[in-house]
Amino acid sequence: MNMVTFSKAYSYLQTIDITTADPLDKVAKMLMEDNEAYERASQALRRRFVRGAELVDAIDRLGRSTRIKRIKIGGKYKYYVEGADGSWNEPEERIWVVAMYALWQRSKNKVLPKA
Repeated sequence: MNMVTFSKAYSYLQTIDITTADPLDKVAKMLMEDNEAYERASQALRRRFVRGAELVDAIDRLGRSTRIKRIKIGGKYKYYVEGADGSWNEPEERIWVVAMYALWQRSKNKVLPKA
């Protein structure tokens, strides 16, 4: 399911050497291959916002702490990631937001096993 849903991420992840990839790519690939792990991380992220969080901690590609925010536009939620310069950017596909949150969870020894 996730391979079709996140076709751009899937195409990208198929072109890299996962053994030398950065931690975010490794987590994203693992989440795409394990639908249950993706759903656990995705639901955990969603719950944080449902319970009132305006900003949620995450880890970006360079291993820096960052934050995620969720904004309702029309009937859908959009997720944005804070850049190093303080700007907010919407990732092309949601898998990257979930992977950043899952990477943060893993750094706190939550939910996901070490890759």
